[in-house]
Amino acid sequence: MAYFLTFLLTSLFVGNGLSRLNDLNTVESYMNICMLGKQHKSSPGPEKGLTSKICSPWAARSCCTEDTALDIHTNPTWLNFDWNHCGPLSAQCREHFIMDSCFYSCSPNVGPWLVKDVRKIRKERFKGVPLCKPVCDNWYEACKDDLTCTDEWAQNFNWSSGINKCPQGSTCKKFSEVFKHSSVKFCEKVFGSFKVVPESKDGTENCFHLWFDSKFPNPNEAVARRRAAEILNVEYVQIEGAKLKDPNNAISLGPAWGLSLLLSFLQTVLFKSS
Repeated sequence: MAYFLTFLLTSLFVGNGLSRLNDLNTVESYMNICMLGKQHKSSPGPEKGLTSKICSPWAARSCCTEDTALDIHTNPTWLNFDWNHCGPLSAQCREHFIMDSCFYSCSPNVGPWLVKDVRKIRKERFKGVPLCKPVCDNWYEACKDDLTCTDEWAQNFNWSSGINKCPQGSTCKKFSEVFKHSSVKFCEKVFGSFKVVPESKDGTENCFHLWFDSKFPNPNEAVARRRAAEILNVEYVQIEGAKLKDPNNAISLGPAWGLSLLLSFLQTVLFKSS
């Protein structure tokens, strides 16, 4: 029984990842979705345990749990990724990669940029998220004198040992040398997730921040709403400082919603029978 349920649950999990993005048909549906991954919640919601020291920008509305956020900050090989593959990262560089990891796990605003990406740890990823150039420049400046052995961390490492190792024949060099002294090449290539864009001159939010003061509204939300409206070819409606309704009380967003309920039920039955 447990074997059958495991098989069924796995099949539904994969199928859900392959179809649910096609079911996003309103701006709100894009705003109430988390990446489909083992470290992500099914939908965004408050996480009061996120403090000034752990992924604090997303305390009010997060796609990660407190445990995941704590793991990001304390585990040197989070998701089996060795940040120190060419020797220890400097504290300032590590801090920026922690910010990026918090964004990856916790941000509730990447719905319009989600694409299929079937791996052990996830079924989706975000690609082409517009990253503000000053944010990118600061990240690069923090890491340019640190060492790495490849420019594409999502693709080029050797994972045969279960932890990322430098590709055969590669050598450790400064980030500045590996990424050709370009902050843009670094931010766009290291994980293949971002598209660096200049900030708008009129003050309109047009790009994402990896980190922000949680005392103020999330600046990334307006950017995500605008992009969702563009995808759906509907009028963009700006909501100043608005908080979305608790997705647990939301109306069904389509077939994927019912499938999520079935997945939750099967998980409960499976865990009780094991």
